Amino acid sequence: MEITTTQDSPAADSGADVTRLAHGLRWGIKASFLDYVRRMPDGQGSVGDGAVPVGSGELFYEYDADGSSPDVWSFRGDVRFSGHYGMLFVRVAHPTIELVGDRAVLTIEDPQARDGAPRVPLVTGTLQRVADQAPTVVWGSDNVTLTAAGVELFNDVYAEGEAFEPFVVQLPAGS
Repeated sequence: MEITTTQDSPAADSGADVTRLAHGLRWGIKASFLDYVRRMPDGQGSVGDGAVPVGSGELFYEYDADGSSPDVWSFRGDVRFSGHYGMLFVRVAHPTIELVGDRAVLTIEDPQARDGAPRVPLVTGTLQRVADQAPTVVWGSDNVTLTAAGVELFNDVYAEGEAFEPFVVQLPAGS
């Protein structure tokens, strides 16, 4: 599987303005899922609208300061996976991390892009501050698990509580 990049989202390795990657969400979603899509004869992935592939199997969603508040961090980006001749379609778009104490709930836009549909809580995890690298504060969660609502997105392949990849959030200091 090759992840294609749409015109509105520069590829990380194509000379993109790296300052755009300074603040945002870095997440590998689920390595076994990405490997599964890669092995399909027609497996495809695409990124756009502020998301870029970085590293091996990780994605970076740009921080959206306008959509964020102290307890809700919003990110731009639309990532899509498809395969099995149209039978598989997974969309992880415009994630938001909602803070509830030391818990983080990562929600995404409705995968079918229905206007006005509620956000889908995809995964949860314990969030901890891991570094202060002025002008950036880094947060991380290494115990990320799938929610009941997230099970449907993956066609009931993974159970509620299934471990997903850790994520890292880089935010401007003071946000």
